[in-house]
Amino acid sequence: MYQNFALHHTFEDLASTHFDVISVNQSTYDANWHSMMHYHDFTEIFYCLDGEGHMQTHFGMQPIKKHSLIIVNPYVEHTEHSSIHNPLKYVVIGTRGPELIFPEKILANDLFLFDDTNLTYYHLINLILDEITIRQDYTSQIIDHLTNALLLTLSNHANSLFSSTNRSKLLSPSVSLAKNYIDNNYSKQITLETLEQRSHISKYHLSHLFKEEVGMSPINYLMEVRFHHAIELIKSTNYSIIQIAQTVGFYSNHYFSKKFKERYGITPKVFRSHYHQDPDFLEKMGLN
Repeated sequence: MYQNFALHHTFEDLASTHFDVISVNQSTYDANWHSMMHYHDFTEIFYCLDGEGHMQTHFGMQPIKKHSLIIVNPYVEHTEHSSIHNPLKYVVIGTRGPELIFPEKILANDLFLFDDTNLTYYHLINLILDEITIRQDYTSQIIDHLTNALLLTLSNHANSLFSSTNRSKLLSPSVSLAKNYIDNNYSKQITLETLEQRSHISKYHLSHLFKEEVGMSPINYLMEVRFHHAIELIKSTNYSIIQIAQTVGFYSNHYFSKKFKERYGITPKVFRSHYHQDPDFLEKMGLN
């Protein structure tokens, strides 16, 4: 049997999806454990090696057990609580890189939860821990590559892509929280009051900061995200226009079609027809 796979990524692709590993820490619950709410300006990958407990945010508790993998976005306040009878043992990897957008994995408490039933993630985590123990010349580089392999695998399993957001432009904590919430919950009903609650500042202050840092208001950004996903569904699925409207958060098909035509000059149905008939259609629309 012979198999061949031709790699087709570019150096730009590698750079745009690369995560920098900041730290790797392994912890076990003991009498000195202090469960205090805290946040970081980077992303954390939390993997439970053994035991059970809860991960807490301001929006709820998430049970964790052996082989649970949780991703905590920047600025999300959280803490861990361990069972006394079955103490937590876990590893936390801190990373900086593209924004993680996993709408299918987001929980109401702002955490991403992955089940590792096949132990795919565990094997990568275990290789990382082995490298920490060995500490050879290229340990840092190997840990970096293994962590990136883990995150790319998570993305494939979540059927999602990393954000193309310019990483050089740092967002303030409140804007980052609001933007992450929109990116991962765009299909839900979102108002300024919702974002006020998630970002911990008034909706008026948030609107001002968001427009200053992102270039548009929170609600306009929400519309951008919804239409982006709508176009992807129009291109890649046979969903009806009604199904697409509901999937991306529009609860009125008429309103969706009206706004779509205002934005692109044609209806979603005509857009789909032109896309499948004209190979250059997206380029003509400025959407390639």
